[in-house]
Amino acid sequence: MPTRRLVRVLSSLGLAVLLLAPSARGELAAWDQAKVTGIAKGLATATDALYETFVQQPPPKRESMQSDSYNKLGFLVSMLRTNTSLLVKSLENGDGREQTVWIYEVLTSYARSARSEARTIFITKDVGERAAAVRRVLNQLGPYYDPDFQTLAPLPSSEPGATR
Repeated sequence: MPTRRLVRVLSSLGLAVLLLAPSARGELAAWDQAKVTGIAKGLATATDALYETFVQQPPPKRESMQSDSYNKLGFLVSMLRTNTSLLVKSLENGDGREQTVWIYEVLTSYARSARSEARTIFITKDVGERAAAVRRVLNQLGPYYDPDFQTLAPLPSSEPGATR
């Protein structure tokens, strides 16, 4: 058998073994509609507080190097709030994990982007505290949607009590 063909066959076999191998993924938390809805409502309260506190923070001057980052962070905080509201409504209407997982994924994407953006600008202590509250609630929600969920750690540059 030519070497190229042997490599293709072995590659295909290796891929098949990987696809058929048992998953190393963790287990999802048992779905509890009422509990997940309650956590989502807590997230809504936390994101509302974060949004209200953020918009009260004085924006940097237009010519500041932080101006673009501030605007991006404002957009991300607003999207967190909007998508959390959508999650709560969906859960209250009886939608389960399968119907709401995409909202959770969008939320976590915005949360990660916001955390990344927050590292580049100065934010006030009260905004950092509100962001920490959002992070704590997302950490409660994660195991219901993501079997490989990894706890979001405090952001050293802005959250009280975070290690540097």
